[in-house]
Amino acid sequence: MADTAPAGWLNRRTLTWAGYDVASSVYFGVAPAVLLPIYFQQQLAGFANPTAAWGALAAGAILASSLAALIAAALSSRLPRFRLLSVATAGLVLAISALAWPPLPSLAFAAAAYVAAQSFYFAATSIYESFLPDLLPAAQLQRLSGFGWAVGYLGGAFAIVILLWLVAGQAQSSALIENCFGVLAILSAVFFLVVLTAMRRAGFAAMGQGPGAPRLAGLASVLRQWRRHGELHRLLLGTMLVHLGISVVVTFTAPILATRFGQTLPDLLWLLLLLHVISVPSTIGWNLLMTNWSRLVPMALLLSAWAVVLLLMAFGSGRWMPVVTVAVIGCCVGATASALRAFLAEAVPPGSAPAFFALATVAGRVAAALGPALFALITTLRSEQAALMVILGLLLAGAVLVLLHVAREKLPLQRALGVDVS
Repeated sequence: MADTAPAGWLNRRTLTWAGYDVASSVYFGVAPAVLLPIYFQQQLAGFANPTAAWGALAAGAILASSLAALIAAALSSRLPRFRLLSVATAGLVLAISALAWPPLPSLAFAAAAYVAAQSFYFAATSIYESFLPDLLPAAQLQRLSGFGWAVGYLGGAFAIVILLWLVAGQAQSSALIENCFGVLAILSAVFFLVVLTAMRRAGFAAMGQGPGAPRLAGLASVLRQWRRHGELHRLLLGTMLVHLGISVVVTFTAPILATRFGQTLPDLLWLLLLLHVISVPSTIGWNLLMTNWSRLVPMALLLSAWAVVLLLMAFGSGRWMPVVTVAVIGCCVGATASALRAFLAEAVPPGSAPAFFALATVAGRVAAALGPALFALITTLRSEQAALMVILGLLLAGAVLVLLHVAREKLPLQRALGVDVS
């Protein structure tokens, strides 16, 4: 049930909730897109196909993070969510630290630290996002989700600026990237400490499990009732296929730009900063459109933009290609993710948010694992362009399912005003 505290959608509790997005983007806004692909491609240089080896490692990390989300959902029905969030967050910081200062310098240890970081991140994310339906009425969730995603880029942008200063004039090496991980570990620890303290003071520790609180539905119960929640599961399937396409973009954009277009680590960081700068206003703008107008047309445009990105990756050429590709990603990445998060938050039954958000995380993670694995397989058998076209087809199938769900929903402004549009 939505919290009934302060009138208006922006208050102390929602601001502190959005603050976690800022803190988490210090790691997730930088490492998976640039640092981890470049770092492990160097570590895997002895393999016949380093890009395919990186894809396999990324797929393994994604599957492990799916298991972590399942465990977090199971524990959320027995333990306070805020306590679980704090533990998972601490695990994430420790895993980033292990990448920066490995006690056992080896590929196996680095891979284990990477898997641990992804697992803790997505376990924390599934719990953090499960708070969303408890904060505001359903009609205002889209606005808060978009706001959280937009301001979240500020944490990533801040980290990128510091990393650009660190790598300036330095020769690209594994040691330099490990120093970058060290910066992310320190920044994450500081940001998370501030945000979790604020969340505790805002009352998050009292939410979820507690004396007299309704028992949260378990994940197994949610899966058993799939017929009852058929529309929601169709939304999850569509979201899963969209995430499959996005995962290929996130996993392979940096390697493609580095190998095909000669982009160095500083080049990639500048491109990533451009993405963050574009993402903040674009996420806010798309969010305003979807909260005050229709959601169907903006969502269709966003999903079409991802199709354009895949086409650019497959057929783009020339010096303009890296900048244009990153600019298009910046225009749609935050808005797409925040919209899908809000659709789920609006649709979940009362008391089942942790289980459904964990299920959504698992679906997204399975898709994100299948994406790189499928890309690597088809690239090996046919070509990179053929692989991207197959991924494009799956993305479009997911887009159809998501848009069908949106088309069946009432407009958010009309729903907020209580107008019957059925």
